[in-house]
Amino acid sequence: MRRDTVIQMLALALMLGFLGSAGFVATAVASSAGRNRLVYADAAEEGDPPEVALGIAMGAFRGMFVNWLWIRANDLKEQGKYHEAVDLSRTITRLQPRFPRVWSFHAWNLAYNISVATNTPQERWNWVKAGINLIRKEGIPANPGAIELYREVAWIHLHKIQAFMDDAHNYYKRQFAYDWTIALGAPPKFPKEIKTPAERAQYYNEHWLAPIAAAPDSLEELYAQRPGAKALVDRLRKEANVGPDKNLLEAIEFTRALNRMARGIGNTEPVNLPGPLGEIIADPSTLEDGQALVRTIRKVMLREEYSTDVERMMRYTTKYGPLDWRHASAHAVYWSAMGSEEALLRMNNENKVDTDIVNNDRVTVQALQDLFRTGTVYFDILNPNFYRQVPNIDFVDGYGKTMKEGYERSKFDSASRAYSFYAAGYENFLRDAIRYLWRRGDKELAKKYYQELRTDVNLNMNNPVRRQQLTLPIEEFVVIEIKEGDRTTSPVVALQEIQGAFVSAFTDGLLAGDAQAFESNMEYAKTFHKVFQDSQNFTTFISGQSGAGGRLGFPPFNYMAAQALAGMAEEGGIPDGAMMYRAAPEELRGRAYVFLERTVMRQQLDAAAAEGQQRPFNFWFPAPSDQALARYRQEMEAATRAISRDDAGNVEEK
Repeated sequence: MRRDTVIQMLALALMLGFLGSAGFVATAVASSAGRNRLVYADAAEEGDPPEVALGIAMGAFRGMFVNWLWIRANDLKEQGKYHEAVDLSRTITRLQPRFPRVWSFHAWNLAYNISVATNTPQERWNWVKAGINLIRKEGIPANPGAIELYREVAWIHLHKIQAFMDDAHNYYKRQFAYDWTIALGAPPKFPKEIKTPAERAQYYNEHWLAPIAAAPDSLEELYAQRPGAKALVDRLRKEANVGPDKNLLEAIEFTRALNRMARGIGNTEPVNLPGPLGEIIADPSTLEDGQALVRTIRKVMLREEYSTDVERMMRYTTKYGPLDWRHASAHAVYWSAMGSEEALLRMNNENKVDTDIVNNDRVTVQALQDLFRTGTVYFDILNPNFYRQVPNIDFVDGYGKTMKEGYERSKFDSASRAYSFYAAGYENFLRDAIRYLWRRGDKELAKKYYQELRTDVNLNMNNPVRRQQLTLPIEEFVVIEIKEGDRTTSPVVALQEIQGAFVSAFTDGLLAGDAQAFESNMEYAKTFHKVFQDSQNFTTFISGQSGAGGRLGFPPFNYMAAQALAGMAEEGGIPDGAMMYRAAPEELRGRAYVFLERTVMRQQLDAAAAEGQQRPFNFWFPAPSDQALARYRQEMEAATRAISRDDAGNVEEK
């Protein structure tokens, strides 16, 4: 046999062998891709744009076609054709549903790039929600193991909604709280005997989330269990033209808020919405069926509109603390924690290098830190423009536990490293927590965390100044923390500390009915005010000279406190502002009235009262006696004149 023939036959045999192997491997790869949902869309569905069918028909050239779609979508965005760009983006995600970065890119484009190019806060908010929904309703179901998608939706909640980078962030926060007040209802108020974070988390679960978790999974199941619920829905539709949807939940929450307002001003009579809907809600014969209906609507809404699982919400509440789901950072915790859990279920020795759990854990840690700083929400659906966030100490323990979990999983922080970034973050966090707890009067809890700061084996110990500070009694340690970096002599920092204490006193104290929180925060504000004023007798930020005689840095404390309460009362409006005002001590309330009586709010309330639409101003904000009011007016006007003279002096000196 000729040599060429032998070579040809050998080549043919090798070709047949390789073809057989390729067929076997291709079958295995296709099977694995199908099991793990890593395939392209292979068929157009009803409602898909024509580009989907065209892309599928192009077979091997689909990648080039998708690249062209990406370029086209970006061009449309640059031209301001946002809806067309979004439609094209959806086509791309339809053609490449198993590539997580496609979903991340387009969600980011919606929430960040397109949103800021629109003109109104409402338009921006709609685009931010569109970015969130794209991932949680479509991207994650198509890629349940893709940790980057969980991190992306968590980050949008934490950074876009909760942070301060967007000009419309306050609007986002208020709308987010409004939507989740409807979805879940306002959280229940803790009884006084509920004191620890674990007890408060359990109370939220038992009295807020568990009834929803136990509800039927659908309205059909509810109707089968409770025929009275079906009759109630029929009545709602016939008499009030309202179905089992958001509109009903909104009416329920308005009714609850009205009764909360009535109780806050001493009225024990029930208050109902006007019209047939109010009559149906107030009908005692429909109470049990109505409550069951509301719970089921909420369960369905959580699953279908928000893609959240109420049982997982309960589990995270137990693990991290009493999460208020009207707060965007609570949802950042939910999605980032869920991402780590899902990734760990799928992680093995082969893919662990590519599974970015560390950065996902950092989002959870940042969200918990933010919940400590801002986790108590004051929001009322009756007055959606009033929204306040104040610190919540219940997340100190959750932060510590999560930090340690991340430390154990991190390849960058380990026992062999001289410096741990996780530990440094935890140390700074504990310092802030100790200072805040000492300020609000929780001295025993402050001592507990001071002991942890001293003894935690994971914290960095290579700083001699730090070691020396931690040997001091806690009283001296807190003073050093406050004075560090000339905090008491900086007008900006001092004003932030004093105003922050006022806000906590009026919300955590007056609005929440906690006398200790009110008194401790007011005492802290008064002390900080005095320390700052004393320092200004020697060094001022205007003269910049020592021993120059100093000029009054701030107005008198009573003036600042009254002005702050009046501002919060005006911002809170009806009912929260009136409730804070009425709960304040007599002298503080009387001084605040001097400022409130000059506000536009008084004119608006009295004008509405004249038309029979509202109670007058003095109903909500009762005036002190004539004699006391004259004294308060004289005191506040004297302080105002002194401030005006000082301002004029400052101008002349400049």
